[in-house]
Amino acid sequence: MNVKIGKFVTIFIFGALCYGLMEILNRGFTHITMGILGGISFWVIHILNGERREGKRSLFSILCLSGLFITSVEFISGEYLNKFLKLNIWTYDDLPLNFDGQICLPFALLWILLSFVGIVSDDFVRHKIFKEEKNYNYFSREKSLVGLN
Repeated sequence: MNVKIGKFVTIFIFGALCYGLMEILNRGFTHITMGILGGISFWVIHILNGERREGKRSLFSILCLSGLFITSVEFISGEYLNKFLKLNIWTYDDLPLNFDGQICLPFALLWILLSFVGIVSDDFVRHKIFKEEKNYNYFSREKSLVGLN
């Protein structure tokens, strides 16, 4: 198997399983589509984190981009799965600042925070599974951006 395909599959499965487990621990159940979305989201975090590791992006920009990506995917999939197909996998109707019950500001902010957990997890997978160099220095670029270095 091509190394890049193997890496993609590993990253996808890791993200899918982790997000599915988080849903089960939080809600008591999950849906297969949530695993798929978790795998896709973790793959995007993996790509963005690669840019951080190369010094091309700051941690803050990665957190914002990944949070925006996850919220966007959540909205698109929610409109299709919950509204069009009527699967009713989730709803944010009872939460403040929701849009069509599919996304809401509290969860959009949560995705940004959980993206940091995703970045740390990605670094762990890169080091332990793919034998890449350790790179747990998350805030050095942010310090230099605000003049602390």
